[in-house]
Amino acid sequence: MELELTSTQRTIKDTIRNYLTREIEPLVPDLEAERLIVYEPIRRMVRDLGLAGGPGQIVEAMTTSSADERLDLFIPPTVAIEISRVCAGLTLSYGASVGLAGGAILSRGTPEQKAQWGPRLMSFEQIGCWCLTEPDAGSAALRDMKTRAVRDGDHFVLNGSKTFITNAPYADVFVVYAKLRDGNADNVQAFIVERGDPGISTGPPLKKMGFRSSPTGQVFLSDCTVPADRLLGGGIKERDHVRQSLANERLGLQLISYGLMERAFDIAVRYARERQQGGQPIGEYQLVQRRLVRMYMALANARAFVYGDFIAGRRRAQSVADICAGKLYVAEMATFVAHEAIHILAGNGYMEEYVVERLARDAKLVELGGGTTEMQELTAGRWLVDHYGR
Repeated sequence: MELELTSTQRTIKDTIRNYLTREIEPLVPDLEAERLIVYEPIRRMVRDLGLAGGPGQIVEAMTTSSADERLDLFIPPTVAIEISRVCAGLTLSYGASVGLAGGAILSRGTPEQKAQWGPRLMSFEQIGCWCLTEPDAGSAALRDMKTRAVRDGDHFVLNGSKTFITNAPYADVFVVYAKLRDGNADNVQAFIVERGDPGISTGPPLKKMGFRSSPTGQVFLSDCTVPADRLLGGGIKERDHVRQSLANERLGLQLISYGLMERAFDIAVRYARERQQGGQPIGEYQLVQRRLVRMYMALANARAFVYGDFIAGRRRAQSVADICAGKLYVAEMATFVAHEAIHILAGNGYMEEYVVERLARDAKLVELGGGTTEMQELTAGRWLVDHYGR
């Protein structure tokens, strides 16, 4: 079943959707063709909707809200889902800057780091990126990491490279993970690097199958020198801080997948009602109905993952297995639903004009990014054996 929303919640959702349909959707062809870079539309969206906490359309829509409407649990997933319905690449670039780079600094930075970079990243005055994956360290990102940091007096010197990094070609602030010698072991730590620091450079945007509106690239660190106070948090942190960022990324990717899935399903249902074949809408044929039902099953189950906190009315403590299983399921079902939508639209589904071919290309990435399907299975499986029921 669909979510039961109050009038205020419905108004907020409609406000976001109407804004994105009016202001962002017309830009998508140019964003996808890379004739327009995504960051100025994001800045305008952040300002107009009030996503950085200032006045905006969402704030105005909340004026009649009451405490029991759980807007703190409703608005964040709704914003991400609604953006992803229109342009998932925009969500990816926005989330990597605000959620991953900005979120890492605001949750684990020193007071000085939070004050210096937090406001500028959250308002999108500056573009952030989160640099973990390397050419030879993907699924085993921590174990196989080759990027190294060495203490040199009151500075750290970083050497290595990162790849498949969202926003890298245009980023102002880089949260870079590197192995730092701590006693007899190499401990993975995060460093704040700014464009313009000596020794950092980036490659051009990579050409991708999907998410073409979100620039992705490489980061190169060659004797990159940063002050010692750029060590995130100001001291050596345990590895769990990396895992928490990965968990946040996986939760965010669930929202992107759901937005893609919901839009594909909406298009398929509308097409099944309107497309005539044999003197009647194709939605009257049982085999088309069967496909729609299975798509809806996936959508309804995925909704329970992405709106779980809102449905429960509280922030739930999710285990590693919960997060990995959620990301795995919603990502796979987004690909399934998008491909089923293409099948229902048949030849039209293969054409750019009908949108679903882009949704399918975008959906596939989420099965790979933030840890592949196999890594979600292995990580969740290991947690279940070690912890479930204990």
